[in-house]
Amino acid sequence: MKGMIQSFREMTIIGRVGVLVGIVASVSGIALSVILCLFNPYVGGTAKETIPVALFGLGLPALMVGVASLYGMFWLSCVAFIYSLPLSLYLAGTPGLFRFFLPVSIGYLILAITLRVDQKLRNVRH
Repeated sequence: MKGMIQSFREMTIIGRVGVLVGIVASVSGIALSVILCLFNPYVGGTAKETIPVALFGLGLPALMVGVASLYGMFWLSCVAFIYSLPLSLYLAGTPGLFRFFLPVSIGYLILAITLRVDQKLRNVRH
């Protein structure tokens, strides 16, 4: 925990904004995944077929971005973005609430970009 706080203090404003965007995207992705699993309006409740897709295709990347945000891990945020993008693009074409998975994935990308820029800026200062 102490290393996480120290890392956040050392970040530039760009890195801090990226971490904030990453945390918001992670929480939003987890919330949308839970809604898709438990309260799917298209099937009238829980559909057993959508649970693995929602948990592994959308919930897992959201958890990965949460960890990447907390620890400032560029590579993990890139993996989560690439992993979630195909399903997010598919859901972006559907009407309703689940089209918001695409902005969540874009939040993952913003986190990756800002972490990389922050890393480069900190290396220039030292």
